[in-house]
Amino acid sequence: MPCHVRVISLLLFTLLSLGDAVAQGIFSNGFEGTSNRATSLGNNLDGVADYASSYNFVDAMKQSRTWITQNTQSGIFDTEDAACLDLDANGYVQSMTPKAGCAAPNYNAVGTLFFFGDLNGHYPSGRYVVTYEGQGDISYHFAATKNLALSAPGRDVLDVNAANGGWMMRIDAITAGNHPRNIHVWMPGFDEGNGPAQRFHPDFLALIAHNRVLRFMDWMGTNGSSAEHFVDRPQVDDVRWTEGQMPIEVMVDLANRVNADPWFNMPHRATDDYMTQFASLVKSLLRADRLVYVEYSNEVWNGQFSQGNYIEDQGTATFGAQGSGFDRRLNWHGLRTAQMCDLWKATWGTEADRVVCVLGAQAANAYTQTQAADCPMWTTGRPCTGHGLAAVAIAPYFGGYIGGPEYQSVVQGWTLDDLFSELTSGGQLSGGPSGGAIAETAGWIASHRSAANTRSLSLIAYEGGQHLVGIFGVENNNAITDLLTSANRDPRMGQAYAAYLSQWKAQGGELFVNFTASGDYSKWGSWGAVEFLDQPSTPKQQALRDFGLSHPCWWAGCAD
Repeated sequence: MPCHVRVISLLLFTLLSLGDAVAQGIFSNGFEGTSNRATSLGNNLDGVADYASSYNFVDAMKQSRTWITQNTQSGIFDTEDAACLDLDANGYVQSMTPKAGCAAPNYNAVGTLFFFGDLNGHYPSGRYVVTYEGQGDISYHFAATKNLALSAPGRDVLDVNAANGGWMMRIDAITAGNHPRNIHVWMPGFDEGNGPAQRFHPDFLALIAHNRVLRFMDWMGTNGSSAEHFVDRPQVDDVRWTEGQMPIEVMVDLANRVNADPWFNMPHRATDDYMTQFASLVKSLLRADRLVYVEYSNEVWNGQFSQGNYIEDQGTATFGAQGSGFDRRLNWHGLRTAQMCDLWKATWGTEADRVVCVLGAQAANAYTQTQAADCPMWTTGRPCTGHGLAAVAIAPYFGGYIGGPEYQSVVQGWTLDDLFSELTSGGQLSGGPSGGAIAETAGWIASHRSAANTRSLSLIAYEGGQHLVGIFGVENNNAITDLLTSANRDPRMGQAYAAYLSQWKAQGGELFVNFTASGDYSKWGSWGAVEFLDQPSTPKQQALRDFGLSHPCWWAGCAD
């Protein structure tokens, strides 16, 4: 890791290890710098998973893989019997005997993985400390080696070499009635003494500290979420917080520490009680000087996410045969967004003005805004904007068409010069948008801005940035993947972002929430502003920071 990044991380670690109360005071008194509140930018956070390139917590157990059942005698790495595991209330394995209703087990061990993605050594090497209650035989494999001389019952010390890839913890035996539980895996520089108060890794805090808003859509596992009842929500003491199982308390804690406004996505199946209790808990925990953004689900018009079908079904059940199925989907989306806003604002009472209710809409189709905002089918509640909605949010990505099958034969022969010419000027593809990829988004923004003005809504971006990725099979074209990932590392991408963000402002956009803060690059996309946390900067990251510094937020009330 570069020296200056380690200095920032060490400073954050030193301050935060003083304790939550002192740390919060330091952050709230401007430690994060003026750019944090003056900036017009926010960020989405990459989903929490063991294979993600961002290590978010000093306790790596919270970011570990879900339990893997193994048969060490037969050499089967995953017997796929995880559904049969006998787990306690927090998700720890209580015994090797499967729970009632399962056949004889095909496993004799249970494992979990750490940093098992394409991280290429981009996570901290060094000494890890594993602490736990209970008894059992626990072993460590791949990049981790147990230091026998330094270990003791309930406290294993590991030497981890990130250059060897990820590593595995395996429970080989469990003492009946006293299973291993409350397991923590403290990363280098942390242990049971200073780890609990720190919670978030300093490298992660350094990455996100310049953002005014943090959107937790992926942390909450919004797309395809099964969350419905508040009583079933994730808990802080759960064994891990991966796959969308992120406690509310942890998300609010992060926002508080870095002086950011949190943005939450209510699950599409969430009951009124879920929304009300969620709102109440956030109100009790969030700093009094912060706003909260709340949005119903995510991209309900997008056919690749199951929530859209659910919402359309609800629309049909509510509105009958009116209009098209898509119209009923949009109307019910508006209805539920309005109900969500009513619930949150009622819960916050005299502080309801701190709740920013957001209506999501498709960038390339302003009809998704107008139909949901007006919700003409909801005769007893229309318009939906009359229920306290403050903003419409779009995702004006640029360049998405370049990775489509219709252009594959041309794009696979491109140089980076050709690609950037298409992004900034156009003319490289027959039938491509006039003026190029960035210019294409100007029309989308203008259409939404006009519709939003008519409805007294602000126009913000829930996501945005480049969208250079192969789709519908083109993701398997290695030449195109190499071109698109290389473009995201090229200095000219920073210049493209600068022009893109300036256009967003000129077209009347306000808050812009980039997608995403971090993420490694692959055929599935190059979404991260940085690929790995040990990068001091990248062209995209630097462009975002420079824009935030040189273009302080410009809309009314943004600097309050």
